[in-house]
Amino acid sequence: MIHPASGWRGFNLIDLFSTSVRWKEFWSLDDRGQVPEEDFEMIRDLGFTFVRLPVSYLFLGKGPYGRTPDPDRMHLVDRVIALGQQYGVHVSLNIHRAPGYCCLSTSQFDFAERDNLFTDDEPLAAYITWWRTFAERYRDVPQADLSFDLLNEPINVDEAAFNRTFLPAIEAIHAVNPDRYIMVEGSFRAHGSFDAGGAVDVVEMVPPTAAAVALPNVISSMHLYHPLGLTRYNCAWAAPSDLEPPTWPYRPTLAAGAAPRTLTGDEGKLWDKETLRELIAPYIELVKAGHPVHVGEMGAWPGFAHDVYLDYCRDVVDLLTENGMGYALWAFRGPFGVIDNGFSDAEYETYHGLPLDRQLAQILKNEGASR
Repeated sequence: MIHPASGWRGFNLIDLFSTSVRWKEFWSLDDRGQVPEEDFEMIRDLGFTFVRLPVSYLFLGKGPYGRTPDPDRMHLVDRVIALGQQYGVHVSLNIHRAPGYCCLSTSQFDFAERDNLFTDDEPLAAYITWWRTFAERYRDVPQADLSFDLLNEPINVDEAAFNRTFLPAIEAIHAVNPDRYIMVEGSFRAHGSFDAGGAVDVVEMVPPTAAAVALPNVISSMHLYHPLGLTRYNCAWAAPSDLEPPTWPYRPTLAAGAAPRTLTGDEGKLWDKETLRELIAPYIELVKAGHPVHVGEMGAWPGFAHDVYLDYCRDVVDLLTENGMGYALWAFRGPFGVIDNGFSDAEYETYHGLPLDRQLAQILKNEGASR
C-alpha cells in the first residue's frame, strides 16, 4: 500500500517560523504572521498538494517567556489549516522553535533559548503541553488534511534524549487522536558548523530511533541540503565560500587565490545522484521496510548558476520519487523557493504578478525530472 506521504509535494510557508526581524532581510514575512491566501491558490494551481507550516511558539504563546499556549493567538494556525482544506492542500504543522530549542539559536540572525529542551524538565513539559494543545484543538480535522511535525532539525541529539523528548509528545498527541500522522525528524549529526560555509566537514543524516519508527502513524522526516557546499554556496548567513562555484555533478575545488587547505569529509567527495543515494540509504531502507519517509525541507540559496541548480534538483527529485518519498522546498517565495527566488540567470515567468521559476516548478512536480 502506497502511503499518502509519498505524494506530498510542495513548500514551506514561513511567515510564522521566527519572531526575529533579521530574517526579513531575506524573505518577505508578514508582520502579523498571516500567510497569504494567494499562496495556497498558486500552490494548488501549480499542481502541488502539500504545505509545511513551521511555527515559533513565541507567535502563539503568552505568560512568562511566552510558553503558555494563547487561544487568542491560535487563529493564525486555524487560518492556515482552513485554507489548506479550502484549496485541497495538506498542511503539516511543525514546531520550528520549541521551548528550550531552536536550530537557529546560534545564528547571528536569531537568539538563544533560556534552557535546554533535551535535558531540562520545564521546557519538556511545556513542549508536550504545546502538542497536546494542538492535538485537542484540531482533534476533528481529518487525517488527510493535517499532520504534525514534532520539531525542526534536532542537532546532535543522542538516542536517550531523542526518546525522552519525542516519545511522550507522540503519546500525548495519539491519546487525543490516534489517527493523526506525526512526522519525526531524525537527528542531524554535525561535525563543523551548518553556517560555516567552506568550514563544514560532515553532516550525517540519522533516522529517528527504532522506538519512534515502531509507533503507528509515524512518518520519518529528513531535510536534504547536501552537499552544503552547493546548496549554501555564498549563502547570506554563512561565511563566504573559498570554493569554486558549484557544478553538477559536484567535486568541491578551492577557488583560485584561496588560502591552501585540505578538503576533507563532505568537501572531499564527488557529489552526484549516487552519492546522494548513499547519504539517504538508511531512509531508503525504512521505505523498503514499509515505513513512510518525507523530506520536509530542501532547496538552495541562489548563489550559483541556475542551470546547475536545475540539474541538481532533477537528480534529487528522481531519487526521492524512485524511493517513494514526498518533499517540500524550504520556502515558496524568495530564496529556496519557486517565486522570486533570486537566481540572476533564471528565465522567470510572470505569475500572479510575481516572477515564477517555471522550470524549477516543473522539475518539482516530476515533470521532466528524468533526463
